Amino acid sequence: MGEVKTITKIPVGAVALMAAVIGAVLGLIEGIISAIGIAAFTSALPSSISNVGLGAAGALGVIIGSIIAGFIGGYIVTAILALIYNWVAPRIGGVKLELE
Repeated sequence: MGEVKTITKIPVGAVALMAAVIGAVLGLIEGIISAIGIAAFTSALPSSISNVGLGAAGALGVIIGSIIAGFIGGYIVTAILALIYNWVAPRIGGVKLELE
């Protein structure tokens, strides 16, 4: 059985940056899926409507936008959660981990 340690403080910047990178990767995956869905939808439309559609530049914009939104959203949400954790943990106790 290992030693039990309590996390009393989380480094906000480091944790938020890690979550932002994970959010960007998930945004890339979501952006690719969205771009494929949009391409399939616009190809099913009549040509007079699909000519006004997204095209390759629009699909690339969806992918890049998803990456940026995932990064920024992941950073902001995680930074807020880490700040709240740092405020609450000393008052009610932090998360306990067993380390070997």
